[in-house]
Amino acid sequence: MTRGLTNFSPAELRAHRLNVYALPRRVSMTAEELAKAVGATKAQILAYENGHRVPDPPRVRTLARALKVHPWQLMNLDERDMWTLADYRRASGLRAQDVVEHLNVSPKNYRRFENEGIVPSRRPQFVDQVASVLGVTHRRVEQAIDRTPAVQRRQTRAFELVLAMAERYVPMPGPWRGPALDDPNLLELAAAYGRPAPRIRRVLTYELGELRQSHVRAQRERVIADYDTDLARQASARYALNRWHEIYDKELVRIPRRLERFHRTAQPSDVWQLLVDLHNVDAAMRQDAATWAVTKLLCKDPTVLPRYLVERNSVHDVEVCRLSSPGASHVNSYAGLYAALYPGVRRPIRTPVRANSKLRSGGGQEAFTLPNRTERLVVPQPALEAMRTLIVGPKHTLPVSLSPTYELAVGLNSISAAAAGVPFSIDDTD
Repeated sequence: MTRGLTNFSPAELRAHRLNVYALPRRVSMTAEELAKAVGATKAQILAYENGHRVPDPPRVRTLARALKVHPWQLMNLDERDMWTLADYRRASGLRAQDVVEHLNVSPKNYRRFENEGIVPSRRPQFVDQVASVLGVTHRRVEQAIDRTPAVQRRQTRAFELVLAMAERYVPMPGPWRGPALDDPNLLELAAAYGRPAPRIRRVLTYELGELRQSHVRAQRERVIADYDTDLARQASARYALNRWHEIYDKELVRIPRRLERFHRTAQPSDVWQLLVDLHNVDAAMRQDAATWAVTKLLCKDPTVLPRYLVERNSVHDVEVCRLSSPGASHVNSYAGLYAALYPGVRRPIRTPVRANSKLRSGGGQEAFTLPNRTERLVVPQPALEAMRTLIVGPKHTLPVSLSPTYELAVGLNSISAAAAGVPFSIDDTD
């Protein structure tokens, strides 16, 4: 029996061979015919169907091809909610070596990801890439990794380590400095996540700093509850004290989970900056579902945009993008962690502004439309400001190519689009 392929279903193999499901353009096959089609013996096919042997992933792939079904259809799909990533890989008819070759990654790095959920530090889109190779969604890969025993053990241990550091550092008097770089708990945590200790320290300094704020507020309420002479204020302080303790405990429990998720999807500083720019566009325009940022005005290389976090599309031949729902959640959830790692980058706008407001003093609206199109397109504000520094006078416009078909005219107080080669009027605005 092939080790590990526990999700293979002998009954499904037999059912598809006999075409029990009456699939169109399919006829039943004898065991001998199937054996000939896949380069096996009749005895091997019958052993697979009777559960005496389990085919290896390449054989699953050839069986599925011969039966004209997806390899998944030879698996026990009733138990799919329990599959680990290795189960998904085998169900796709792939060996670990096949995935390694597809992704051009070292076997060691892939094994660490499949067995421990550790994303290679230089491959921030690795989860998306694995999902693509396996033909599943990003979310399914995340869920499968969460079911991996080593990941579950790491989160349990991570809570113990974070709890020990919280008890040691959060109540310390004086300015907040976070955990010591040589703290054994921090070093163990860094090794568990496969990341440098200074990086983990910066992340934990932020996370434990949030706990410290709850702790300080609780201590203030404790003083009132213990020493205030007004009974009503004492009662109110006791209620607030219990509430801050609840908040503290809830946030403490969440830290290991946040660390796990963050280190799977964390982006380098330049890509994080692009996500912030898209978020800041959304802060003004998100209520309009047809609003997109012009991709070439956001970044020179669109392939750096993570597929799970950024939706990409086109309006005619103008490439556009915007944050996906998971992307918006990522920015809102981890802005503090990124600020701890990359202090110099622009920060997300927290207060939504009206869609038609001017985000730049003296500047024009960001949104425009293409001729005869209804979609609202947006120039990311940093790009718009950079363009306007090149404008020499109030009646001058800067032409910017959007695509082979369309051109943008950027003025000091206006932006408008027209077909390439069509003269602009200075009064053309949306």
